[in-house]
Amino acid sequence: MPDDPHRLLGEKKFHKYKLSSAPGRTGFFSESSMTQFWGKVGASITHLKIMDIRVQQCDLLARVLFEMTPNLVFLSLERNIYEGPQYRFIEDVVHIRIMAGRTEIEKPNPSEVQNNLTHFEINWGGVGRFGINWLYFFLRFPNIKSLKMQEIAENARGQDNVWKFSEEFLFVTSVRVVQECGGPDCLVKLGYFDILNLKLTATEEFPRWAMRISITTPVPLTSLSLDIGWGRDSVTFFYAMLEDVRVTLKKLLAYRGPYAQDSFSNSLCAGPHMPDLVELKLIGPVFENLNFLSKLPNLKTLVIFDGQTQIKTEVLHSYVDFTLQQLSQKEIPGKAFTDKINVIANTDFTSEQLKCLEMTHMREFIVGHELCNGEQVENLAKLMPSLTKLRLGLGNSGFQVVCEKWNKLSHLDIEPFDVDEDGILGMEDDEKYRQSNLTDLKELITLRMGIHSTDAEKGRLTNASIIDGILVAESLRNVSFQRVPKASKTVREMLVSKFPQ
Repeated sequence: MPDDPHRLLGEKKFHKYKLSSAPGRTGFFSESSMTQFWGKVGASITHLKIMDIRVQQCDLLARVLFEMTPNLVFLSLERNIYEGPQYRFIEDVVHIRIMAGRTEIEKPNPSEVQNNLTHFEINWGGVGRFGINWLYFFLRFPNIKSLKMQEIAENARGQDNVWKFSEEFLFVTSVRVVQECGGPDCLVKLGYFDILNLKLTATEEFPRWAMRISITTPVPLTSLSLDIGWGRDSVTFFYAMLEDVRVTLKKLLAYRGPYAQDSFSNSLCAGPHMPDLVELKLIGPVFENLNFLSKLPNLKTLVIFDGQTQIKTEVLHSYVDFTLQQLSQKEIPGKAFTDKINVIANTDFTSEQLKCLEMTHMREFIVGHELCNGEQVENLAKLMPSLTKLRLGLGNSGFQVVCEKWNKLSHLDIEPFDVDEDGILGMEDDEKYRQSNLTDLKELITLRMGIHSTDAEKGRLTNASIIDGILVAESLRNVSFQRVPKASKTVREMLVSKFPQ
């Protein structure tokens, strides 16, 4: 763009760029791009995401990152392929010697150091290795505060010498070595270390790399996401890893393929107390009831899905920061799906662990498939009284309790949806609003009504439930439903007119 037709360098410069390329194209990292693109806009870029690109000249990538984007604050590398001569200034063997303290670390010239970058994340997407040596990389970005590592390409197993050449080992130990040997200011601000390596491939064994990283991590591990394995031995390793990170972990997503013949026992109740955990997502047959909550006093978000159901982004994206890009389970020949676990129905709320427990910090509770009655919802409301975002399967009795006990809800997602007109309007003796009902949710912004469980008649909206319920709800702004309402054309048009999306 020699004449700058899009005014990229005009009075109002762009600062955030997301670069992706058509298959087979390499234009962002070529000799011509150094002057035609990076030379023109590189200095103005503060946020940069490079994704789905085949990088054939990693020396040019390094030149862009270390020389041509001096004001970069945020950098994300996602699903790129790094080919050709790998720009790893120190070979891996020398790298290992440095990390073992047998070779001096080579420090960069001051002109090569970029002080502005504070957030870096990389997602391999299962393809190849990174084209730049990690020691070389981290020495040039000494002020990183937040690191995220996702979808590591290789899971090294077996011998230690194999593990020591794995990408995850080089990544983690490079951070430690740079902190120890790079100088007094190198990575001293690093406080958020996020390892998201969820493969969703239903592996049988617990990933041993997770144990090694939890032991050798150079900074407090704050977030972890992984497939914990559906085999019996995975239980022992999972709890041992939690013991290692129990003091620092803030977010945990544990996936377990739906082939396990048993859920984990609730030995977590006798296991590590995790005071800082605020977000927990359990996908698959992990725990059989809610007793584990006694060890998580400050939990704010709890997500429980069965691992067999496809999780669709549009269901949850508006109110849950869901780390899963997708969840589509491939069947394993000869392995049958585990029976779905009704975690809430299996919970004894009068047990020693729960009878006096009140999760005052809980704000989001998301359950994937379970239909709850009024008594179960009452018990949940006592356990977590301050919810603002809820997904649950409900019939009339459960829905009325939700409207009574959780009247501060801003988002409500019901699936299975077995609520009929009487439930939505709080009918009693043919009079509406006599029982707690939808209009009591004064702060409700988003309402989603999913598919019914077994009773098709209860899963539809009628004229009255729309006119006297949904359309008069004070704060409601977003409504979605899985089935065409059993209402007149005029009433359906009214509904679509107010909630066009």
